[in-house]
Amino acid sequence: MKTIKWLLTAALICCLVLMMSCTKDGDTIYQPDPKDQAGTAPLVTVIYDPNALGDRGYNDLICQGVEKAAHKYGLRTMQLSPATVDEGLAYLQMIFQTMAATQDTIRRLFIVAAASYDDFLRKNNRRLESSPYTNLLYLETETPLEGKGSTVYMPYYGAMYEAGAITPVEATDVLLVGANPLVKTVTDAMQGYTDGFLASPIVTEGQPEKNLVTAWLSDKVSGGFTIADTTAIQLLANQQWQGDCHLLVPICGGSASNFRRLIEMFSLYDFVGIDCAVVSAHCNFSVVKHIDRAVLRCIEQWLSPEGMPKHQTFGLADGYTGVEVHPYTDDSKRRFASFLSDDLQQRIHQEAIRKEAEYEK
Repeated sequence: MKTIKWLLTAALICCLVLMMSCTKDGDTIYQPDPKDQAGTAPLVTVIYDPNALGDRGYNDLICQGVEKAAHKYGLRTMQLSPATVDEGLAYLQMIFQTMAATQDTIRRLFIVAAASYDDFLRKNNRRLESSPYTNLLYLETETPLEGKGSTVYMPYYGAMYEAGAITPVEATDVLLVGANPLVKTVTDAMQGYTDGFLASPIVTEGQPEKNLVTAWLSDKVSGGFTIADTTAIQLLANQQWQGDCHLLVPICGGSASNFRRLIEMFSLYDFVGIDCAVVSAHCNFSVVKHIDRAVLRCIEQWLSPEGMPKHQTFGLADGYTGVEVHPYTDDSKRRFASFLSDDLQQRIHQEAIRKEAEYEK
């Protein structure tokens, strides 16, 4: 797999060559087989939020799902991780202009995995209707596109509710960090965790009063998903912890990797793994989102005669989100064994499913 970040001018030229060419030379960004793949093989192009790839979480999982489909079905892929929103919009503008005029029969799927481009997609997706061999998949939104294109939404409320409900096993002093308050999946996750934490049925010996502090990293729709180490250090250093057991819950994309690295470097606090399971002495449970499975499923639907449904929702009840408990130290293993029985965890899980269904109505 090659994930390439180009300068804007070079990127636009390469994209145009890839999308229009039917030759073997220079049109394959990802080659799943040592033998040459025909230039007419279906092409999947993904456009991410600025600097999103490499987050060791959500966006990397999307990339993995796409490349797994490429290996399985012999697809060509191109992964575009722009440096700025404007650069990403330039990619999209070029793609839409090119596809509106193309006359070939190469099957193409464009996956847009970024809320930053929501307005552009909703205003321009009809331009793809003139190309019957081109389709669009937008991740994630609960509002279907009008006109051409499919959408997927993976509610995080239930899984985060479950995570919040089991948190008192480990800590009652929590810092909940969100990327920004303008992305619904983030705000839903923040709300789910808060509701579960405050309603938790778990009571430990000598349990202090619960303390939940919420912080936002940005007030822009594309902001907060990447931050400098100095910003992360400042946030952690300025946190006024009230108890002895401190926990960080970072719902902020790639920024979570910065927090994790600093916590592990200086042995600060514990944290909750977000989007994928994290193996660490400072992480005893993770909230997982199987976006890689969802992407693979959508690509398989796209390749099928029936095509992709207009809109799909994959949540906690469907097994596409969940909580994985993996206590690392002997003390954490003892605490989880003492205060979170299998029966109690299952009851919390079922309550989280019920709460998510209620929340999403």
